[in-house]
Amino acid sequence: MKIGLPRELGNGESRVSMTHKGVHKLTKLGHEVFVSKDAGAKSGITDEMYKNSGAVILKDEKDVYEQSDLIVKVKPPVSVELNYLKTGQILFCYMLLEKNQRLICTLLEKNIVGIAYEMVRDEQRRKPLLIPMSEVAGKMAVFKGIEFMQSLHGGKGMMLGSITGLAPSEVVILGAGSVAYKAAEIAMGIGCNITIINKNRTRLRTLNEKLLKKGNYLKLSPESVQNAVIKADLLINTIDLMGDKDTHIVTSQMIKEMKNGSVIIDVACDEGGAIETSKMTNHTDPTYIVDGVIHCAIPNLPGVVPRTATFALADATFPYIIKIANEGVHKVILNDAGLREGLCTYKGHLIHKEASRNFHIPYVPFEKTC
Repeated sequence: MKIGLPRELGNGESRVSMTHKGVHKLTKLGHEVFVSKDAGAKSGITDEMYKNSGAVILKDEKDVYEQSDLIVKVKPPVSVELNYLKTGQILFCYMLLEKNQRLICTLLEKNIVGIAYEMVRDEQRRKPLLIPMSEVAGKMAVFKGIEFMQSLHGGKGMMLGSITGLAPSEVVILGAGSVAYKAAEIAMGIGCNITIINKNRTRLRTLNEKLLKKGNYLKLSPESVQNAVIKADLLINTIDLMGDKDTHIVTSQMIKEMKNGSVIIDVACDEGGAIETSKMTNHTDPTYIVDGVIHCAIPNLPGVVPRTATFALADATFPYIIKIANEGVHKVILNDAGLREGLCTYKGHLIHKEASRNFHIPYVPFEKTC
């Protein structure tokens, strides 16, 4: 199979979808791999390393798309890349189709097999391709909170954590998954008071045990959220309402009641969703202020630590890539139920319920495409 690794073109995105070691394994099996020039440079993987592993280095991303049957990326294609996608290709990356109507239309129009990292599940029903980046993003959320509280970055000049003789900082985390766990772990480690709020009590109990019963664990309700956020120095949202703009966990009225100079890091980047005042930002222009509260919603927080993020992600994705390359995508989809759950578009049909709901595009179950 011909496999393409294009350079990521998004703002602040320096990750690459596969390491040179993965390329070596594929080329030894007779597959061809095409890599954009400098695709892995900021992840510590040079063009020479890729070339020595058997890859062909191409100067233009467009050429990578033209040469390849399977495109492996990190983030969804940006606007210019939509024109590069070929009819009948396979696209394997983070998709986020519930927020991207233009990408849906392109995938359907070009009959592309779209498989989303974030939807693939393993035998234990976990999301193995989401977990590595969730862990990085959870830690980065606290690091960004520390940064934006500094007066140098427009914050109120407060140090997150605890200092002898002073009350510790208050950190509120919405959600109880992998992002929330790593954020809480870091925040607790520097001495913050932690409050975790989630709808699912079982997830709360699990986190309570993993964090050695430190912190406060609350069932999600308007009252629990209201009472927690008005005390928060740092609010981290990890709950994605999947494009639902009619439901808000933190309302604009709650934002008005938060402390002046407090910080919100919306890891879910659920624009106008879980946090009513949330809108997308980026690494170049990371924050904006609403009612005295600093907001940050960068969709690729791990993108600025590419050496860590690339190797963690590639380790998780490679077994699926080599399986698709060796067996063919149609056979793998039929035989691997976990990978099949990541299927978003197939044979010109949309197989993604939330995207169908959000954009009123017909949903077709996989079984009806066979």
